[in-house]
Amino acid sequence: MKKIILSITVLCAALFGACQNKKTNITTQTVTCKENPRTAVATNLQGNWMYGHFSMTEYWSQNPSQYLGNALQFAIAFKFNADGTYEQYFTSSSVIAGVTTYQQSVTKGTVAIDEVNKTIKTYACTVHYKRTRNGKTIEERDMAKSEITTISNYNYTTGVEPNGTKAIYLTLGGTNSSLTFLQKF
Repeated sequence: MKKIILSITVLCAALFGACQNKKTNITTQTVTCKENPRTAVATNLQGNWMYGHFSMTEYWSQNPSQYLGNALQFAIAFKFNADGTYEQYFTSSSVIAGVTTYQQSVTKGTVAIDEVNKTIKTYACTVHYKRTRNGKTIEERDMAKSEITTISNYNYTTGVEPNGTKAIYLTLGGTNSSLTFLQKF
């Protein structure tokens, strides 16, 4: 239950930060981040790590042949690179009152990992955001620096799930429950 509450908190934070109802032009941002801290990423933490959740409720329109989607689903993924850079992907989809809303963001920046204290700090440089409603793009843009949470702190442990998949268990600063991110290639 705590994981679901933590997951919903993360989802709400992402939604809250992107609730402007406007469509703007897409611009290209270059990730420089030279002033941000970074450390080399150990081999056991490099790669793609994914977490996701979905509800068991699905919706159909009053026309039974039209599937509207899962009531709520979301995923968070990290890609940690050897050179101390990272990418974070967030995607969510919800169906409320027959309206399907899809949100996605891609964050790029640097990462500092302290293997002794088991902490990860991400330093965001750029975030690209997109929101659609019933398949129509409502908003797609690069977020302004003032809208970006520039530093996020995590505690972590590593392990192996019962099926043999490597995992990172991330706990967001200020919370007690960890989320299980599975290694994907």
